[in-house]
Amino acid sequence: MFFSMPMFMFLVGTWIYISKRKHLMNMLISLEYIVLSTFMLLMLVAFTMGLETYLSLIFLVASVCEGSLGVGMMVGMVRSHGSDYISSFSALK
Repeated sequence: MFFSMPMFMFLVGTWIYISKRKHLMNMLISLEYIVLSTFMLLMLVAFTMGLETYLSLIFLVASVCEGSLGVGMMVGMVRSHGSDYISSFSALK
């Protein structure tokens, strides 16, 4: 039961990431949801096997860096293009 909840959360987050591709903010929020479900699964595995949880701290640091990089990219995109629509950001323009 404990392992099925993070897996379900991961699948829901992935489905939202794939289906909601209009706004960059929605994609970033779903990515953070996926990262949190992966962290939850990592912690459950560590606690049930009696392992150290230092890897989870490194994982959280990497996910915070990923989140701040995504927000920085979104701010730059909004400043240069005026919105966070994915369709307005094209390499061909």
